[in-house]
Parts: sequence; structure tokens; C-alpha cells
Amino acid sequence: MPIHRFGSQLLSRNEFGNYMSLLKNSSKPRNLESVMCKTLISVGWQGQVFDCDFNQMLGLPLGGEPAGLIHLGELLDADFSGRPIRVADHCYGCTAGQGSGCGGALVQEATPQATTAIQQPVTDR
Repeated sequence: MPIHRFGSQLLSRNEFGNYMSLLKNSSKPRNLESVMCKTLISVGWQGQVFDCDFNQMLGLPLGGEPAGLIHLGELLDADFSGRPIRVADHCYGCTAGQGSGCGGALVQEATPQATTAIQQPVTDR
């Protein structure tokens, strides 16, 4: 993902814009169905909840209202149905090409040389 150290390297080499264009142009709508932020959350060491690991690293709280950080202890009393997922340009990294998640590629694409096995995200958490 083009954040923190990798993002800084891209900026210092004047390659950030080209990299973001590559991600945006490689984005596939079908990958939106399987991205990890739709079924998992990320929890910081102090108990704050985020939509994904990358949003956590960027300090971006859960999308929707109420604004601000939500603590793990508040989850049982909160209704998250229909709550939007906070998205930004770094999200193109999970939707580009075959997609990206903790288990590897999100969709299977046959290639002339090989076929990649796909691990489905865990949905019973």
C-alpha cells in the first residue's frame, strides 16, 4: 500500500502519482465483494476499532457516525448495520488486479502458465 514508508519512498522518487494511477486503472469492481474490510475489523493495541489494518495505520476511524474513534468496549452496544466503510485512495491497493487480502488474491484468474488457488476470507467471526 502506498502509505507511510512505502508512500514516502514513492514521493521521494516522484513516482507516487504514477503508482496511484496504476492502482486506480487496475481496480476491478468484482474485488469489492471480497475485500477484508467487509467482514473483519482491525483493533489497535489500546482497543480502538478501525475498518482495516491500513486505516488503523493511518489513524482513520470507522466510517459513518458517530465521528471519532470507537473503542472495542462500545461494540456490543452499537448498531453497525448499514454503517459505511471509510475509504480513501489507498483502498485501490485491495481492489487492483486479482485483489488483495490477508489470505492472498481475492479472485481466481486463469493464466496460461498457472492457476492461483484462493483462500476465502473467514466470515464466521
